[in-house]
Amino acid sequence: MTPIHQVFVYGTLQTGQVRESLWPCAASEIRTAWTRGRLYHRPDYPAMLPGHDRVWGEVWRFAAGEMPEVLRVLDEIEGAGQPGQADLYRRVAVETFGPDGQTLGSAFAYHYARSPQADGFVRVESSAGDDNVAWPPD
Repeated sequence: MTPIHQVFVYGTLQTGQVRESLWPCAASEIRTAWTRGRLYHRPDYPAMLPGHDRVWGEVWRFAAGEMPEVLRVLDEIEGAGQPGQADLYRRVAVETFGPDGQTLGSAFAYHYARSPQADGFVRVESSAGDDNVAWPPD
């Protein structure tokens, strides 16, 4: 298995969002990207599950030596794999693509660990009638 050195984010960790400053180190590259999924939103943050929509966000690439610290910090932020706590999100590997549809390779992303609707989320539907969705929704 090829090591993964990038993270796909679609919510509060994106450039210009409220948690952008929480990254533990600077990315070597940040690119606009999408992955397949099903996106949900609340006013405070989004949730994603597996699905077929194009969920837009960013791919943050890091040096191999930085990935363990990046994932440790993000797992804590996202409530994934924390001892003694139920997961809020689960870290998964997803395939990512650039705006031109070319693959950007695998990246880690965070899928919501329970029913988004039960926690007050609403599914994001495309405003253009295609399969493109993003947070915050239009």
